[in-house]
Amino acid sequence: MSRQREWCPICCTPIEGSSHACPGSLLATGHERHGWRVHVETPYGLQAFGVLVAPCHEAWRARILTYPNILWTVPGGGGSIKFAGSTAEEAERQAVAFIEEHCLAKNFLRRDQLDPVEVRRISEEAGPRSRPRRHQMSKRKTCFLPVRFGTERARRKGTTVNLSREGLFVGTPAPLEAGESIRLQLNADGYTVPLRGIVIWNRRRQEAGRPLGMGIRLVDPAPAYPRFVDALA
Repeated sequence: MSRQREWCPICCTPIEGSSHACPGSLLATGHERHGWRVHVETPYGLQAFGVLVAPCHEAWRARILTYPNILWTVPGGGGSIKFAGSTAEEAERQAVAFIEEHCLAKNFLRRDQLDPVEVRRISEEAGPRSRPRRHQMSKRKTCFLPVRFGTERARRKGTTVNLSREGLFVGTPAPLEAGESIRLQLNADGYTVPLRGIVIWNRRRQEAGRPLGMGIRLVDPAPAYPRFVDALA
């Protein structure tokens, strides 16, 4: 993480000085909601980090995840890291500060304009040292990768928003018309995958929580593409 910290083995919150008072296991006693989030450029491509907030008896806790379902854990994997507060805002504020400190230390560039992310329900922990549960894979998988596209040559720049074995959604302020053939160059794990497809639909007008772009059905994708999609978390 951003700087060397000690973590309580019971509550998985950061230990700040000798006055740390462990609040217990911090199991949620109510609905866990999605809160603040940010998109950043990392060595693994564009990723979305966010905060989950839930009540814990008389207190509140916040957890951090990489969307759609990867919880940040304490060193050694003993449990998901948590931040406790007397209010939801206080717990969330601590988690946000931790994310921002981490991004600053890693020189991650924020991309705040890419706000839509796939939101899923995250399984609760049974307690400290619990093993993460397996999540059922969805057909579409959120993944932000640079991509070039065009009708004849792939020159224009865009960003994938989600992928499936049969197609993908490309975020771009200038999508092609539905029915047009399209060529793509997808940057996946450091290598380029050439793809062909048909634009099935597009979104040209801004809608709350939905990016501008186009949905594409692929035509005979290279074998490397479905393997890449299957390997995504």
